Amino acid sequence: MKHFCIILSVFTFVFLAACGEKKCKYKPTAIFEKELPHIQQYNFEVQGPESMESLLLDTGVLLEVYQNICDESLQEYKFTVKGDFATFPDSMWLREASRQLVFLSSFSAKQSALKSWGDLIEQRRAEMKLGENREMEPGIFVKVDRIISPESGVLLLTFTQK
Repeated sequence: MKHFCIILSVFTFVFLAACGEKKCKYKPTAIFEKELPHIQQYNFEVQGPESMESLLLDTGVLLEVYQNICDESLQEYKFTVKGDFATFPDSMWLREASRQLVFLSSFSAKQSALKSWGDLIEQRRAEMKLGENREMEPGIFVKVDRIISPESGVLLLTFTQK
């Protein structure tokens, strides 16, 4: 009887979790492709409304792009580079966010829109603060942040559409 109760509990949990899953109208699509210039290693995985895209660039940067697309859209670009960046000012991280987007926009026509976002971040850089969501266009927010360790620096660039 004890085993039956455990199995029933597990089944109930799985059933409720499945019923609670939200059906989303769209699924995330890849932003990049492994054949593009500057990409040494590439991986793209989708699970429901979420995806993770990983690129190792010939510049030594590991780029991971997380997407969650359902009622709201979220794209998080995570640039990881080896080195100690503890002494770099906040303004450098904001400038680097813009610079990285412009670089990524040069890969192919599919990524060309990233240049507009890089240019917009550069134009508004003086009024932006690390870790702060900033409405750049109606309903579209951008946040630039960073994670620092003695071994690496991580630039986080998050786009949210509400």
